[in-house]
Amino acid sequence: MTDVAPANAPVQIKPKSRPPLVVEYGGPTYTLTGRIPSEIMTIQAQSKAPRNPAKDAQDAYKREVGIAVIDKFYDLVVPDDFKAVLDMEDLAPVFEAWSGHVGLGESKDSGN
Repeated sequence: MTDVAPANAPVQIKPKSRPPLVVEYGGPTYTLTGRIPSEIMTIQAQSKAPRNPAKDAQDAYKREVGIAVIDKFYDLVVPDDFKAVLDMEDLAPVFEAWSGHVGLGESKDSGN
């Protein structure tokens, strides 16, 4: 006899758990969440890709999506106390460190 869960049994899903990222910036440290906000994940889906296959049109699209992702990152991930001291020229390296930490943009099928 096999154990079969009742039809109305809940599906158990283990949450993805990434520790927060601690960033040292000019001496003090700031903590960025290890969670990827859904708003960041949906930006590309919400942006209409150009039908024009020309390289300049594709590059412009990628640039617009990249700007939108970094804008949402700044709004949703960077804590207010960090925003108060963060120079915008340093935002890109902070984003790169965080996106690498959380695995943003990594293919889930790249285990080969």
